[in-house]
Amino acid sequence: MKEKYITCGLNYELILDTYPNLDEYEKVLHVYLDDEFFDELKEYLQNEDYAMAKDALKGLYILASDLKIFNLYERLLDLYEDLESENYKDLLSDYDLVMGIREKIRRGFSC
Repeated sequence: MKEKYITCGLNYELILDTYPNLDEYEKVLHVYLDDEFFDELKEYLQNEDYAMAKDALKGLYILASDLKIFNLYERLLDLYEDLESENYKDLLSDYDLVMGIREKIRRGFSC
């Protein structure tokens, strides 16, 4: 079990310390990874609806932090900071990096 956490870039010990019931943690993780805002975020970025993109990102990065998914948290926060600083040139490529991390975790946990 520990191996799948490590393979996905997650800190198994930290997660276990915070969430001693890993079955429950994984149920919540599945719900989070299936959050529709991941997919809607791309539409917001493509349509230059940056206010909605920031709202979606804020929720996603807060939950990533709460769930101790720090590799995803960092990428989501980077994307949010780009929006805040009006640095729009790499948004879609940064979004692809976020989705790559999400998919790696989904595969590791068979979501």
